[in-house]
Amino acid sequence: MHTFFHSHDLLRGLFYGLLAALIWSGHSTATTLGLEAGLSPTDITGLRVLVAGGLLWPYLLKRRKLVRRLGFWRCLLMICCVGVPYGFLNSAGLQFAPVSHAGVICLGLVPLASMVLARWLFGQALTLRALLSMAVMLGGLTIFATGISGIATGTVNSWFGDLLFLICACLWALFGICAARWQVPSLLAVAITSVGSMPFVGFWLGFWPPNFSAIALSDWVFQAFYQGVLVAGVAIYAISRAGAALGAQKSALFSALAPCGASLVGGWVLSQPVSAMQWLGITVVTVGMVLAMLSKPVPSTSDQESHVSKKFTDA
Repeated sequence: MHTFFHSHDLLRGLFYGLLAALIWSGHSTATTLGLEAGLSPTDITGLRVLVAGGLLWPYLLKRRKLVRRLGFWRCLLMICCVGVPYGFLNSAGLQFAPVSHAGVICLGLVPLASMVLARWLFGQALTLRALLSMAVMLGGLTIFATGISGIATGTVNSWFGDLLFLICACLWALFGICAARWQVPSLLAVAITSVGSMPFVGFWLGFWPPNFSAIALSDWVFQAFYQGVLVAGVAIYAISRAGAALGAQKSALFSALAPCGASLVGGWVLSQPVSAMQWLGITVVTVGMVLAMLSKPVPSTSDQESHVSKKFTDA
């Protein structure tokens, strides 16, 4: 019976993790299309917050007791990790560095950032298999990156964009760790980060007003759906569900598939073929991910879960 439930959790975690990876795979391409259409990083971030927050504020209003139990500072931390700061830094980074950099750094390094932060903040022990799998995945990402045409190219300030992507990777990893440790219900985590980011809309409209007349309506609608519904809503919900089923570190592994998926999506949308080196990198990353999934979780040396997690069973 225990094996059955364990397998059920694994399948559920795999489903939600792959769903999040699929959405992330098209995120950089979608954002770049928006920037090319004339939208600014503030426009894209504002749409993301406005749509997701507008849809979820009634749900958050009904769960306000749970929000109070979680506390102001925990909510603020989650908002900073995947709310306005993350969206703005990601969009701004694409103005300095190519999409290929965003895929490899912003998403591909999330598992490593998750492992380092879990070890540093909570004393999470690392098994030999976990370290081996991480080395294999990083090797696969390196092979994959070398196969991207123009990976070394970019603007003079591409290093600044890469730095912003690295910060994004750390923020996303921190969100996954905290949401899993506090056992925050998935939809509640999405609602908190989306509605909590709503004040940004006022700054967006007041200080950086969008030029609606200069950009096609179809571009606004597409960005609103992809950024607000898929990225800010479905992807965060899915990775939270994956974290609940598999644990924070294992759920973070799915982000390593996103650079590979981004290349495939870009190849399909932009008619750019995937090179043999990229296929080799995808294969190696997949092998490393399988090894990581088979590793057993090790309790942290200071395993003191927040009392908040025990109060969310009624969510």
